[in-house]
Amino acid sequence: MFETDKTQHKDNDSNIDEWSDADEDELAKIDFFDNGCELSKFSLECDKLLSAEGTPLQRYRPKYLIVSDFVQQYWCEQQLLYRLSPEAYLLNVSPGVDVSIEESAESKEVKERGSDVHLARELEIQVPVEVEVITKEDAWAVKFLNIQTMILAFTKGHRVAREVPVFGVPFGSGFFVYGIIDELQYNPDLHTVEILELKTRKSCYPPRKSQQDKDAFQVGLYAEMFNDLVRGMVTREMVENHLKLTLDTPLSGGIQRHIHQQNKKVKMKIFTCGDILDMVLSQMQSFTCITKGTVEYVHQESRKQISTFPMTLDQEKLRSLFLKQCEWWRGERGTVGVDVEDCWKCSYCQFAPFCEWRAVKAAESKH
Repeated sequence: MFETDKTQHKDNDSNIDEWSDADEDELAKIDFFDNGCELSKFSLECDKLLSAEGTPLQRYRPKYLIVSDFVQQYWCEQQLLYRLSPEAYLLNVSPGVDVSIEESAESKEVKERGSDVHLARELEIQVPVEVEVITKEDAWAVKFLNIQTMILAFTKGHRVAREVPVFGVPFGSGFFVYGIIDELQYNPDLHTVEILELKTRKSCYPPRKSQQDKDAFQVGLYAEMFNDLVRGMVTREMVENHLKLTLDTPLSGGIQRHIHQQNKKVKMKIFTCGDILDMVLSQMQSFTCITKGTVEYVHQESRKQISTFPMTLDQEKLRSLFLKQCEWWRGERGTVGVDVEDCWKCSYCQFAPFCEWRAVKAAESKH
């Protein structure tokens, strides 16, 4: 049975695609100039702010990152920075000018509708159970139990699991990353696992290629993290060191009771977070690696399928993209906005009016 907790430790990895929820066929033309999209060499004012006060990793994600961080970065790195650091955006605003960085009511409504579709999918096969957590070890034990729920379900012959956490250090990057997969599909006859990522749309039309590319990147990163667990590349020491957990500390009473309720035959009386982690790391190695995935686009209002996008995972391409993103988090390069062919994205960005990247590229075009 699916586990959750009262503190809602989903780390904002909501899997709700705000960019695909707009009708891209009705985009207004943008007066956007570009003179190439080379990596910024710390020339932007926002990059100077970062270099003075610490790298993005140090400032915003000192312990671990979430998959959504990298997906947003893939969409527009400049936008991600502004979301993480509103003060970087305000550097471009003249004194006395009133600026709102709040999301529009329409954008919030779109996200809520998307969340409703995801919840309905989840409730088709599992009912969330609230488990009280007290310590950070409790919170992570719940995440590990959610993975074990998937493992036990597939072992019993179930073919679908939803809202499945994954974690690890992709491509040896040194960054601990956490995410939640929308759906895993298991074929017990072939012993194969595939990913299905659900994206909801306000529009009833399929998304642009750049949208599909972003979604494919997300699926690929999920698959890589799942496969690292299968390969045994995620270790107890890795988790303990990155998350600063005390793994041998007994879990709180609420977690203990829930474990025993779900596992009547267990002989242990007291469990630790490390016990749950060890079981999950061992059991995951019984699966095979994911090689295929599908992105499904669903219309929010009618909840009918718009289209599906099957994909074969390209590990080398994913590695190159991911490691290039890691350079920014480490402070090894400056921030990069969208290229000219993707300037339509700015129509839906709340930071477009005072975006430094747009202003700089427009100025460059005049020289």
